[in-house]
Amino acid sequence: MSFDLGFWWEAQPIPPAEAARKYSAMIAGEVGVVGEHPALDAFCGELVSQFPDLTEENFETSLWAAPLYRTGECLIASISHSQQSEVFERLLELADTGGVTCYDPQSGKVYFPKGENSVTLEFSDGSVINDPSQGDVTRALNSLSPDEWYIILETRPGWFIQVGFGVAAGIPAESYVLEVKDGSKDKHYRTVVTELSQIINAFSETLSGNSGWRADFRFSSVRY
Repeated sequence: MSFDLGFWWEAQPIPPAEAARKYSAMIAGEVGVVGEHPALDAFCGELVSQFPDLTEENFETSLWAAPLYRTGECLIASISHSQQSEVFERLLELADTGGVTCYDPQSGKVYFPKGENSVTLEFSDGSVINDPSQGDVTRALNSLSPDEWYIILETRPGWFIQVGFGVAAGIPAESYVLEVKDGSKDKHYRTVVTELSQIINAFSETLSGNSGWRADFRFSSVRY
């Protein structure tokens, strides 16, 4: 069993449905799906320097479930499921640094390189607003529903505040689960909130670069 990821270069963010179409075409062996780009070559070189491709010699110790699939347009990686949690975030970091888009077919999410200082607002349908305003954040939070049930505000890679709404988030209806993560798994916390106004304030303060609002909540560590 494996956890698969696709990497290629895009000039701008694309919606999840378009990424899924391109990914399916790539794994089917089609050519001309996207353009070739030097950023992909550099990314692939860095990736294999840190995580060598699967061979007969390293078969028992490799993190890969299958050899890397590489063309001039893309790289498709199959990670052993047991290695997923510790490798996934590192591969996203490499893609972001290298300016390469990553598509996760398991979740349907698209990870477009953001740059070190970019802020993104991500929705449960996979869509993303780059450099959102306070108004964008407030409107998004007011639109939370059983269908549009979570929102993530990421201020830099691995640093975020997110909210999940109701039963889809594994909590009682009309309640919110609020999470914050400060770059690493041991700094990932959560709490359950009943008032949307508190959620809006937490997101607004985070977007402004303030963290003092956290003192108003009792957080517990997220277990992986």
